[in-house]
Amino acid sequence: MYSSGWIRGMMAKTMETDRFIKHVVTTINRQLKLWDDHYKVSLLQDLLGQDFYEIVVNLEDKVFQVTLQCRDVEYLQARGPYALDQHIWRKLVDDGLVIEEGKGNYVDYCAI
Repeated sequence: MYSSGWIRGMMAKTMETDRFIKHVVTTINRQLKLWDDHYKVSLLQDLLGQDFYEIVVNLEDKVFQVTLQCRDVEYLQARGPYALDQHIWRKLVDDGLVIEEGKGNYVDYCAI
């Protein structure tokens, strides 16, 4: 999958955090679907306190989860255009998700 670093940089600087994390999770979902169409990705949010986000990735009987505090998402968004993606991917890999080789530059931008 291909990604534009310049466009992502503008998005990171101008988007509200809720919208930005939704975009990042959508991008992760697209990448996973290129590897295996059976991946299911969900973004859950604490609706009462708005204190955290939880990304849940399912592949058949495997479940991978990443929980992030809102302040951490804001920090990563400000740190760099792909810092949030990189953090999520690393947590998923630590949880056992296998990264596959693929066409495009998105995975390279995330430096997984």
